[in-house]
Amino acid sequence: MATPARKAHGGGSLAFTSFEPRPVASAPALPATARSPDLPGCESFHLPASALDAYDGHLEFWDGSTETVWKTREPTSTWHERPTRRLPGLVERIASLRGSGILCLGSADLLRRDAEGRKRWIMQADEILYLHRDRTRGLGSAVIIGEDPLPDVVLEVDHSTDVRRWKLGVYQECGFPEIWVEVPWNISVRRPGLAIHVRRDDGYREERESLAFPGWTAAEIHRALTEEPLSAESWRALERVALAMGAREGTTPEDDPLTRSMSRRAAAQGHAEGRRQGHAEGRRQGHAEGRRQGHAEGLAAARAQAVTAALRARGVDAPADVVAADVARRADLSLDALLAAAVTSTDLSGFRRRLREMPVTPPPPESP
Repeated sequence: MATPARKAHGGGSLAFTSFEPRPVASAPALPATARSPDLPGCESFHLPASALDAYDGHLEFWDGSTETVWKTREPTSTWHERPTRRLPGLVERIASLRGSGILCLGSADLLRRDAEGRKRWIMQADEILYLHRDRTRGLGSAVIIGEDPLPDVVLEVDHSTDVRRWKLGVYQECGFPEIWVEVPWNISVRRPGLAIHVRRDDGYREERESLAFPGWTAAEIHRALTEEPLSAESWRALERVALAMGAREGTTPEDDPLTRSMSRRAAAQGHAEGRRQGHAEGRRQGHAEGRRQGHAEGLAAARAQAVTAALRARGVDAPADVVAADVARRADLSLDALLAAAVTSTDLSGFRRRLREMPVTPPPPESP
């Protein structure tokens, strides 16, 4: 977690000597919320409930019984913020390919009230995700534990902290389904990597893959959160996960308004260009055979133009002659099938692989 301090964090190597990180081997005898907060890398100070609304800093935890707040000791740094800010962008790409939106609510308050409705405690994560926007319709200014739907995924960035010591236990007691703990860099408090904690009947278990984002491994998530720029391997992982989520929920990239609009615009541009080329070719031929050939070539050019435009709209470097040759080889496929392959591809090799893997479509029977 980051602190609310506004000054820049100096460069160079960092040494964190305030605590010795240690994993929790088994659940403690007392629930986490029955013990004093154990928040390595943090400092505490008194903050009365009456001053909470005026406090605009970032916090790890606020305890209403003692009116004490904990915040990270280290000032805000790019080392902490890079993975935190990267996740919403990754999720937006996944949502577009899945065909339905995902809501990122940042470090919104996670609030527990007591029996009288007073604020018992408040906790903040680095990012909280809801896979389906309709689950958040009733949310107010905070996520109220025990009343509101819990986020599907919570991200905690342990650059100078260790949520395993205590905070992870609070998440477990409250029933949060999946917690990602990211240690981003070699200069962080412990070895870099991401741990996925998935709630099971007996508590959290560290899993190799996310349950919320099926097939997305901890290693792939860590890589996507920290590498610059995003590699082709990470783009392929995003695509794979998004399509798996869509298959699970019955959605496709065409259900996303922006993707659908781009596909239609590319198809329209390709058809128009193809018709112009076909008509010009037909006029140059000057006879029926030439017109037929020009028309056929125009249709082929239209398909190639549409697919090329769709690929380039996805940011794929797609030479027109290469795409035209690939499209010509798959003349059995409909334009919709070609465009679907284009808008779900993150590079040219992936698009060509999809074309090769698509089954051959038999031509329609000729009319008598």
